[in-house]
Amino acid sequence: MASLGTLVNRFVGVRDLAEAPSAIWTRTESPRLRPLANEDVYLFVKAIDNGSVVRVVDPEARRARNNTMATGFVAAMLVIAGLVPTAYNIMSGFTIQHLQEERTKLEKQRAQLDAAEADLLNPNRMRALAKSLKMSEPEPQQIQTLEGPRAAEHTAVASNALPLSASGAAVR
Repeated sequence: MASLGTLVNRFVGVRDLAEAPSAIWTRTESPRLRPLANEDVYLFVKAIDNGSVVRVVDPEARRARNNTMATGFVAAMLVIAGLVPTAYNIMSGFTIQHLQEERTKLEKQRAQLDAAEADLLNPNRMRALAKSLKMSEPEPQQIQTLEGPRAAEHTAVASNALPLSASGAAVR
């Protein structure tokens, strides 16, 4: 199969270099590679001992470095101080959302428990349960009514006093 170069040479009519006169032959490119860039540069590495060199202390450079560090620290603190309230508000919002979801869940759970309690305390269910356990209503002579202070005298305040003993004095 012919290459592209062979086809071009056929149409353009390039002559073989072997048949060409010597003047044309010398002007053609040699098959050698072109020289690499900076090929003629030689780098020599010499070991240098800087042990005897003493660095000169520059107080202005030290002051400038310290000022730059202090300015950077202050700038970082200002950025942090500006971002902390925003981060706190975001975290508080997440907490509030979580608490609202928990409240809704607890309200649903309480409603379910109230409904279950109402079912358990239903008088018809209690009669059926008593009948299944072969219980009967108490006789009138078995019922005792306890007399105590009237409800108006009691308030809804909690008392830390100990109950009265048989003698009527509080046990301490």
